[in-house]
Amino acid sequence: MSNPRQYRLPGGLIALRTQPAIGAVVSGIDLAQKIEARQSEGLRQALFAHGVIFLRGQDHIGYPEHRALAEVFGEPHADGHEPERPEIMAIRSKAHNPEGIASVWHFDDPYMIAPPAVSVLRAIEPSTFGGDTCFSSAAAAYAGLPSELKEQIAGLRYSTSLEALITEGPGGFGADDTWRELIARNPPLTQPLVIVHPVTGVPALYTDVLWPRGIVGMDDAEWPPLIERLAREFTRPEYQTRWNWSKGDIAIWDNRLVQHCGVPDHQTDRYMERITVRGQPLQSIVEWQA
Repeated sequence: MSNPRQYRLPGGLIALRTQPAIGAVVSGIDLAQKIEARQSEGLRQALFAHGVIFLRGQDHIGYPEHRALAEVFGEPHADGHEPERPEIMAIRSKAHNPEGIASVWHFDDPYMIAPPAVSVLRAIEPSTFGGDTCFSSAAAAYAGLPSELKEQIAGLRYSTSLEALITEGPGGFGADDTWRELIARNPPLTQPLVIVHPVTGVPALYTDVLWPRGIVGMDDAEWPPLIERLAREFTRPEYQTRWNWSKGDIAIWDNRLVQHCGVPDHQTDRYMERITVRGQPLQSIVEWQA
């Protein structure tokens, strides 16, 4: 009898689904070897189908292989702080220390006119206990909404601002030159509440409690309850999967289809490295239908 959770991908890869709505572990690839074209196709198929995919046992690779993996999904974004490894964003967490915005359900960087398309996160030194990452499907969150609510939010846009988040949101940012330069490059803008994935055409709910600073056309009494109502959808267990990290694990998620949340219960210090892939301006469902 076949396993309904497992199936074959191009390039000899195997996908094992972690949950019905989101997530799959992909096996059959050694990133120390050059990634073949059919393997790249299989990785992309799995990512677009499941929102987030996981690779195990890749602790023998380094920065060049990490970058090559990110290139499977597009052009890596040089948003790191190391001149010799400009794509690497180092993520350090102290034991027993809450992680600020990382421990809130969120999308990465909606303050950008073209938010990251894909994130590739590698566990260099994970916590020996605790420190899982949870992922939730924005496609499932949208699909589960009542029809009348879908109609209400179809054309709505929310305002967002990196500067507002830094001054009003959770701490941990600081005020160094890096942040001032980032703010200067990313002025306030608006994003659609409902987007359409540029590759698959899947509609997705694109909001969280972290980034919105208002909804265009709504007053200050109206918009917060709507944002909170929509953001609660991502907390539903049936839309989620949870990853317990081991050294050498890699998580790859589609930032347009998935929210994530770091569980702030890591019992030891940890160190991760992330590369993001450049995206494009998001298209609302109304724009797509037109």
